[in-house]
Amino acid sequence: MARTISDEQLQLKKRARRRLIGAITLVTLMVVVLPMLLDGEPGPVSQDINIQILAQNGGSFASRVIPVPEKSGTAEAAIKPQKTEIAVPPPLPPAPKLGVDKEPAKTAAQEKTEKVTKAESKSSAYVVQLAAFSNSDKAKQLQQKLTASGIRAYTEVLKTADGEKTRVRAGPYESRDAAEKALDRMKALGMDGVVTSR
Repeated sequence: MARTISDEQLQLKKRARRRLIGAITLVTLMVVVLPMLLDGEPGPVSQDINIQILAQNGGSFASRVIPVPEKSGTAEAAIKPQKTEIAVPPPLPPAPKLGVDKEPAKTAAQEKTEKVTKAESKSSAYVVQLAAFSNSDKAKQLQQKLTASGIRAYTEVLKTADGEKTRVRAGPYESRDAAEKALDRMKALGMDGVVTSR
């Protein structure tokens, strides 16, 4: 029992087929043509522009402005360009600086203080910081232990938000390497610290 297809169904199939072919054609055209229309690259420049910039010390230059011809009667005189020399003034010398370049003179006391500070920083620039104690007796015990081991040590009193603390430091040492060697000796004794600048 084969079904017979009516004319209406045949017409519907043809329309569906045509619509599918039309949709495929439309999508293909969009894929091909749309990128061409929306291409972001500018087209080639039709005219080359020649720009020449003269050096500042070039002196003079020739003007390409054609002056209005006087009544000469000939057409050639009107067409022929004339060169006009224009003198360019020499470049200006640099403007003087308005600010003060020199530092104010230092007093003898300031120079002496700077020399002493520089000498101290060069000769004793590094220390080994070991600990900070709120109990000054513990700080003195650690200082004595270091001194007994042959390591120079001193204490400093610091004022903090939690009250006074006594900091124990070893040194001063002339270089970072010397301070690190001393720190290695302290580690062998069971103490730990940090090399820092004074």
